[in-house]
Amino acid sequence: MTFPSETLTHERPPAQSPPLPQIRALRLEIRTRWKRPTVIPGSVIANVLRGALGMTFRRLVCPEEWLNHECAPCPLYRDCAYGQVFAPTPGADAAKLRLQQDLPRPFVIEPPGLDPGERVTPEGLTFGLVLFGSATERLPYFISTLDRLGHDGMGRDRVPFAVERITAVHPAGDETLFTGGSSAVSLPRRVITTDDLLAAPFPIEPAGAPGFASSVARPRLKLRFITPLLLKSGSGLDANGRRIPAQEIRARPAFGVIVRRIRDRLSALCAFFGEPWRHPDFASLGQMADTVSLIDSRTQWLTRNRRSTRTGQQHELSGLVGEALYEFPNRETYAEIWPFLKFAELLHVGKLAPWGNGAVRVATPAAASIASASPRSGI
Repeated sequence: MTFPSETLTHERPPAQSPPLPQIRALRLEIRTRWKRPTVIPGSVIANVLRGALGMTFRRLVCPEEWLNHECAPCPLYRDCAYGQVFAPTPGADAAKLRLQQDLPRPFVIEPPGLDPGERVTPEGLTFGLVLFGSATERLPYFISTLDRLGHDGMGRDRVPFAVERITAVHPAGDETLFTGGSSAVSLPRRVITTDDLLAAPFPIEPAGAPGFASSVARPRLKLRFITPLLLKSGSGLDANGRRIPAQEIRARPAFGVIVRRIRDRLSALCAFFGEPWRHPDFASLGQMADTVSLIDSRTQWLTRNRRSTRTGQQHELSGLVGEALYEFPNRETYAEIWPFLKFAELLHVGKLAPWGNGAVRVATPAAASIASASPRSGI
């Protein structure tokens, strides 16, 4: 959606601000057509995509004798495309996250339905895939995975499909990488960088305009939580030194918690899959975000579960959907923080972000008021 330029103002972060992470990412739109009409219910599309892509990718690259084993002990693990994208772990010499078994995956699967105007049909399936940092170099593996998955079929009935088009979406213009009937696949000429994200500003209405983030002393903006947002906060140590587990946030999401989770996700992705982000004071960023007030919240807790085909275990995919209105204490705080919302729109935020959870969007000035909006059901 575009807006008349004369109605917009925009502020870049002040020159003296701490450095922003320098990212490289690909955002792909993948359009497929079923060989026979089929419908995958919206509540399970994300589960089907995550399972089908992962298992097919692994079968494509993994030695057959290792398919039912954990990745990390495999002698080929450090050079394996599947292991480094779907099951990454920090190396023994890693300076960060050494105690974590898993790293954030350097991709995001965006199932159909993220865009309110998008229609899911029985004729085909269109979904998004974001690759971050070094994962962009694995694009040929993903394309081969899609080709094999289309031949093998997807969903409960293993319905085959044809890939009709793969498009690299970029703020400066989209590139078609593949069209059905062609045997040639093009590699993208450009990737999305931090400068690309910041060159496409959020629309901000001029002084006196209602709603969005007007040019008054206290800017406001509305965040929409499109797919379940799972945030946890409050971990620490009690007076006896015992660890206090983090608690799920099931209502009224504080802006400071959202920004901290964006910050942490960015930091880990950059450290292991891109250029390390050398921010001088992570704590101050979170403290600044704490000064942003939650003015109104219209969210609900959406319960979702999936069953792992490989292990048979149940995994919870629940989280918040809906929207919330926030007010910044001044324009300087807004100018410091808005870039992180751009990162969140691209990379999602919170738990299970690689599987499509935590999709957030900043509302446009033309959006309905928060009082009249109702949370979407998500996926």
